[in-house]
Amino acid sequence: MKTNDLTSRVASMANISHENITIINDVLTAHTEVGLHSHTWGQLNVINSGMIETDIEVDIPLLAPWQYAIWIPAGLNHSSHNLKTTEYCSVCIPLKFCTNLPEKACIINLTEIGRAIINTILNNNVSCLSGRKGDSLATVFIDQLDDASKAMNYLPNSKDKFLQPILSYLKMNPGSNRTLNEWADIVFTSEKTLTRKFKSELNMSFREWRSRLRFLNSLPLLKTDKTIQEISYLLGYSNTSSFIIMFDKLSGTTPEKYRKNI
Repeated sequence: MKTNDLTSRVASMANISHENITIINDVLTAHTEVGLHSHTWGQLNVINSGMIETDIEVDIPLLAPWQYAIWIPAGLNHSSHNLKTTEYCSVCIPLKFCTNLPEKACIINLTEIGRAIINTILNNNVSCLSGRKGDSLATVFIDQLDDASKAMNYLPNSKDKFLQPILSYLKMNPGSNRTLNEWADIVFTSEKTLTRKFKSELNMSFREWRSRLRFLNSLPLLKTDKTIQEISYLLGYSNTSSFIIMFDKLSGTTPEKYRKNI
């Protein structure tokens, strides 16, 4: 990390309120690394563009792309890094608001209301939710965090007897285009059961899980000299347009733009 970036970030942290929610809007330049540290407050890093990977003290990586957030409880050692320029805001939450929030670090998919609150805060350059209106907004925001879907990983796993063989195979073969109906025949169950299992065990559909897998597999491929077309075919797409649409949806940028920032 550049020295001026670190100095600015330390100065911002010095102004954190221990009574009210504080919001720090920030930009991490490409290849920024933040060393191991912890906070005396809960921290929610909301990704507005780009992607951040956070390593928890026991080397558990949490990767959050655009439109997701990383929740880090107070006192938990963590570090982070990003390959490309990333815009995010750090929501610093005093302990008194953290009672019903997760005790472990996780990925949070903000609700529409939660995201709208963040956008309103950023658009109005609000840095601290204080006073009567601020307290009311803080209460609503904490309620939205409590209601938001959470996962220990951007690409969750399962030991379910039906899902495990499917997930294991796809991790080794991300370009596979077997349908859920075909998988149902292979694992001796019904497509309806698998659909229900994906929702209950992984909190997402089969299609979304596979898209996330392909997205994560595309990142190292974009560091090579393979063309976008070659990468698309390797990941099971019949045309580059479908791959680009998926990538843009999950990262907020195109594969070419991402590649230029690596």
